[in-house]
Order: sequence, then C-alpha cells, then structure tokens
Amino acid sequence: MIPFVDLRAQHAAIRQELDAAIGRVIDTCQFTLGPEVEAFESEFANYCEAPFGVAVNSRHSALHLALLAAGVGPADEVITVPFTFVATVSAILYAGATPVFVDIDPVTFTMDPLRVEAAVTRRTKAIVPVHLYGQPADMDPILEVARRYNLIVIEDAAQGARS
Repeated sequence: MIPFVDLRAQHAAIRQELDAAIGRVIDTCQFTLGPEVEAFESEFANYCEAPFGVAVNSRHSALHLALLAAGVGPADEVITVPFTFVATVSAILYAGATPVFVDIDPVTFTMDPLRVEAAVTRRTKAIVPVHLYGQPADMDPILEVARRYNLIVIEDAAQGARS
C-alpha cells in the first residue's frame, strides 16, 4: 500500500531539531508560553511577512480567535465548505455566526470559487476557504468576491501542507 502521507519521513527529516526543541522546553519546564513559544511566534511572523504571530493550542482556537478579531458574531454569516474537519464549522458556530456552505471543486476538493458569490447575502461577514490535501483553494477569485462585498477572508490552512 502506498501511504497517503508519510509522516515518518517528515519526522525523520527534522527529528534532531524537534528533539533539541523538546529538550529545551523540558529543561526549562516552561510548557506554556516562554522563550520557545516567543521564538516560534517571531519566526512564523517573519516567514509570513506579518508584524506578529500568535501561537494557540489548536486549529479551532486559531479560527475562533481570527473570527472574533474580524468582528464576526451573532447575526453574521460565514461562507465555507462542508468538506472539512469539524473545527472549521465549530469555530464559526462558537463565534455565534451561521455557516453557509458552498460546494467544493471536484478536482481540488477545495472551495469552488464559482459558487461563492451566489452565497453572499447582506448578513455575510466572512469567507473561510479551506486548503486541503496540499491543495490551496483558488484564492484570486475568492479574494475578488471578498473585495467586491467588503468581506473578511480567513484561510483555514491546517491541512494545506503537502506531504
């Protein structure tokens, strides 16, 4: 059988670096926050060309905080896809908003950009495309719809990395 994702190979490639980082955390007993988290946040922000980064405990928390930071709440709608991990939709619900589903592209399994505009209503506040199986959603047309309707776009890239 050919594995879908070879996690052993991914881990082997960075094992020494991971072991060293884990050792530093254990040695300092700073299991939350601390210098390792600060370094990660800074390096990640730099990688993303962002002014800062914030590490959180889960994909759900990251999406929830992003939605709250964007002002999404009760009475708002958020366009996303049903073909995703439960955290995407539960973060929308946890923010008090209503998920509005658009279908996926059958080739990429990501948001079909041709269906996004038809889902926009006066209550739509944001779009959450989901990158999946290493396939990024087709962001240019999604961002164009967002610009046209003044919507926030929050990308769920938790499963977007290629193996």
